[in-house]
This record gives sequence, C-alpha cells and structure tokens, in this order.
Amino acid sequence: MKRIVSAIFIMVNIVLNAAGQITPDKNIICVDVNVPQNASYTYDSAFVASKNLGMTQTGLFFTWASIETSPGVFDFSYLDIANIYYPAYNTSVDLTIAPIATNHLEVPADLASYPMDNPIVINRFKILLDSIFAHIPSLQLSSLEIGSEVDVYLGSDSAKWTQYTNFYSSVSAYAKSLRVNVKVACEVTFDGLTGSSSNFVQTLNTFSDLIAVSYYPLNSDFTVKPVSIIPADFAQIIELYPSKPIYFTQFGYPSSAVCNSSNELQSQFIQQTFASWDQYASNIKMIDFTWMHDLSPETISYYSTYYGIADTKFLNFLGSIGLRTYAGSGIDKPAYNELICQANRRGYNNINCVTSIDNNTLEPGFKIFPNPANNILFLEFNKSTNAISEIKIANAFQQEVYDKKVTGYQTSLDISGLAAGAYFVHVTTDKGVNYIQKILIIK
Repeated sequence: MKRIVSAIFIMVNIVLNAAGQITPDKNIICVDVNVPQNASYTYDSAFVASKNLGMTQTGLFFTWASIETSPGVFDFSYLDIANIYYPAYNTSVDLTIAPIATNHLEVPADLASYPMDNPIVINRFKILLDSIFAHIPSLQLSSLEIGSEVDVYLGSDSAKWTQYTNFYSSVSAYAKSLRVNVKVACEVTFDGLTGSSSNFVQTLNTFSDLIAVSYYPLNSDFTVKPVSIIPADFAQIIELYPSKPIYFTQFGYPSSAVCNSSNELQSQFIQQTFASWDQYASNIKMIDFTWMHDLSPETISYYSTYYGIADTKFLNFLGSIGLRTYAGSGIDKPAYNELICQANRRGYNNINCVTSIDNNTLEPGFKIFPNPANNILFLEFNKSTNAISEIKIANAFQQEVYDKKVTGYQTSLDISGLAAGAYFVHVTTDKGVNYIQKILIIK
C-alpha cells in the first residue's frame, strides 16, 4: 500500500461561520477575470462565477498606445463593449489607462521623445480622456488609474519622477473635471510604495484620491516570501497612508514549486490575507485578486518578451498565479475554494464552500481521524456542547460522494468505496454549526 503522503492534503479547516470585520457594504472583493483553455468556458462563464463569489467591481487595463494607435487615431472597440457589458451586470470598473506600464513607456510613438510634463504630451492625454469618457457614458467607474507600476520604469531618476508627477497632477485634475466623482490613482508596486522610491511616490500621491498598489510577496529571484509577512506589509502601507483608502489593484501569489510555493501555500496566502484585511478593514477598501485562471503558455511567452525576462522562476510565477488552472475548462485550486469560503464567512456569497486551514484552529474536542485514511474514518466530539447531526463528503471537484445522518457525539464511516485522493468532510452539528476538514484517502 502506498504510504507517501503530501502535506498539502493533511491541512484542515476551522469553523466557517466566524464573523469577519470586512463587510460587503464597505469593502470590495475583485477578481481579474480571464479564461481557461476551453473556448466553451467563456468570459461570461468566468465573469458570472466571479460575481457569484462576491465580486461587485472589476478591472480593465489599457495602455495609452493601445487606444491611440497613431496621432489622433483611436481604437475604442473594447471600451464600447465595456460601456454595454458591465452596466448590464451592475458592475463598476477600475479603469487603468497606462502611459507607463511596469518597465515600458506606452505613449504614442510620436510622443516618445518628449518629457512627460511637456504641454504637448499633457494636452494629448487630455484629448484621450475626452474621447474615452465620451465612449463610456454608462460605465460606472469605481476608480481611474493613470499608470501601472510606474515606479519600475521611473526607477531612481528624480527628473523623470518630477516630470511624471507634473503630468499626473495635471491630467488627474482634468479627469475629475470631466467626471466629478471619479477617484483617481496611480498604481505603484509594494516595493516602490515602501522602498527607495517611497518619497517620490508620496509626492505623486498627494494628487491621488486613493492609494493603488500591486502586491506580490516575492523575493528578488521570484521565489515566494512567507505568508506570515502580510500583516506587517499591510501595516507598513497604512502607516505611510493612514488617511487615504488603499486599493490593492493587483494581488496574488504563485503556486509553482519552482517558486518554492505550492497549492497549499497559495491557499494559506488567501487565508492570511483575509485575517489581515479584517484587522485593517477601515483602511483597505478593495483587493483585486490576480488572476482567476493561470495564464496560457502563449501569454506567458508574450509577457516574457514584453518584460525582457526569461528567468524560469519568473515564468513559473506568471504561469501559476491564477486561482484556477488553465488546461481544459480549468480546475479550482485550493486557493479558489479558500477565497470563496473566506468571502462566504463575511457575507459576500452563499456558495457551499470548501476550505483548508490550519489544524490548530479546529474546535477543541472535535476530531476526524485517521488522516490519511484508508477504509474507516472516525469522527468524535469530546464535549457536550455539540453533537453530530449530518456528515457529507465531497471530492476535490466539490461533488458530493457520501451523506450520512447521525445522532450522537461520535461515529465511524465506511469509506472503502471511495477511491484514493483528496476529499472534504462536511460536518453539521445539532446546533447548526458547520465544520469542514480536508482528508487524504490512500489505498
């Protein structure tokens, strides 16, 4: 009998009905919606799944050069679709228009030699904004980001920072004159926000209505940092910006072993995120989880060329950051189930969720053993406050494979008919409390 047991399958769960501090009326869950390989799983499919999860706004990204394809010539085809699509779903949009995208200047080619605060550049961007807003009269904007991870391109060049800040102060004020209530921001990376560029960013953000930050806790070699750093990272941002709302406009964690990660670590990242978000609910208004699906090999290749990075760890970071897999119609990773459950516990959805959380947080006196199991599984409460009422077992695809009504504080289950693999044991008590524990069955 095979006895090799992965630690991934031995993680277990906590009570699911504990109250969180973030609430749907004050805090926003977003998902960057993209699609898997199978064309039958459309954008509509992914978008509706995200809406069901609890998403009320989503992000749209364009570079300046992708809209103004040549001087005074614009392509508004996607924005015209957005103006119809998202209002039909009562979904607002965080719209990014990027003159700078990470390590690239993305202005029209005829403007590339001008400093960003040249009046010609500023006036052309204002014309771009005029045209954009004319094409999206029905689209509700939750925010407008002018630039994406601009600190990467600007680096330590103080002259370029001054030029971009001057440009940003002018065009952001103009955007708000076109739509009085629009919230304007400029996205930077967490390292740019808190590191050597922090002073430049703080000056820039005097013209921002909110603080937009991309957050991927990685080392310089694209291996993951421990999820335990999240509380300190959140606190560091809030210490810098205590009075402005924080929007995490990109937010993710890879699952690839090449990045020293795993599916379970990615799931723990989601768990720790929500625990920390609860602590700072009044400051952190929105988190946009990136991406819904892993990226295709073709997309990874494109980004490798675009960013000029061929490092294997970087490519595996890009290729495993999704909450669902890419192949076929995609399969939920544990992190996706974790996101559903964490949102569920805070009132964002009514999905029957499956989650995997550390064993130490289980209700004292409640046991499901052995784990891993073979043919028999035992369940037991060692105190009289709860009694077992019903037990259900679901497979890794959340399909129910076992159901048993129980009266009492302990029972055993004959699971000899279940194939080897990962399963989730759902226990309902006579007090209406729900527990879930992840188990591994081996044969």
